Amino acid sequence: MLFLFGMLLAVSSGAGFSFDRFAWGSAIVIAAVLSVNYGNDYFDVEVDRLNETSPISGGSGVLLKNPELKNLSKWTAICLMSTSIALAVVFTLVFRFHASFIALVVLGNGLVWFYSAPPLRLSYRGLGEVTTMLAAGLMLPCTGYFIILGSLDSLFWTFSFPVVLYALSIILSVEMPDMEGDGRGGKETLVVRKGRRFGFVLIALSNLLATLYLSIVSGLNLTQVSIDLRLIAIFSVGPLATGIVGLIERSEDRNSATKLVTSNVYAISFMLLITDCYFISTLK
Repeated sequence: MLFLFGMLLAVSSGAGFSFDRFAWGSAIVIAAVLSVNYGNDYFDVEVDRLNETSPISGGSGVLLKNPELKNLSKWTAICLMSTSIALAVVFTLVFRFHASFIALVVLGNGLVWFYSAPPLRLSYRGLGEVTTMLAAGLMLPCTGYFIILGSLDSLFWTFSFPVVLYALSIILSVEMPDMEGDGRGGKETLVVRKGRRFGFVLIALSNLLATLYLSIVSGLNLTQVSIDLRLIAIFSVGPLATGIVGLIERSEDRNSATKLVTSNVYAISFMLLITDCYFISTLK
């Protein structure tokens, strides 16, 4: 949905929609996202052993039940990441894009790979939140935007700020249920270091700032797009509400906290979905 958001944002600025570029870009992103899932399951298996699976965290649990699949999971992740990069190279040659697109895809894949993979293991060094904000909040929509326009402009950067905020809100939500297990496993997440109450405060602040920013941008009409930006600001009320509820409750109990942050992840996901659907409805 983040990739699609970036692509549709570019189209809303007047750029023509290209199904070929959309298909290539989707393949590049899907391979990268699948690689993350297989890779994180492999590299986080020992920490996942200390956590109870929740709707939004704790890994798939497949490797815990089937340890003989570990090696297959690692090589599947490597093959998928290689596929994503190879597709980016071919895409660049076929559509005669600037080589910076390859660099973008390589950097994105590298960030999510080293989120949990050695030697960097960014999420174990207190850098998991920054990595997620860059990879999911910035690079996924950036890829979608880039494949349509072949470059980035002020419109993309204007909308990157709230998306990065929502990426922070999501990763903090995902960290909440696993706080105890992550701490025992040496994973230095922000929630492990600061606690669940701090996490709820930061989630609420992120969601609030995103809504305020979208409201200001739509009110000042700073961008030239074919959509009503006020609607996107209205769509953001859902995550704003879940953020406020979490701030009020600020539960330290794992089960209660998990319910609150799961609602937050669902609210942000639904906002992205309905925003993408709105973008699509405006296409001519």
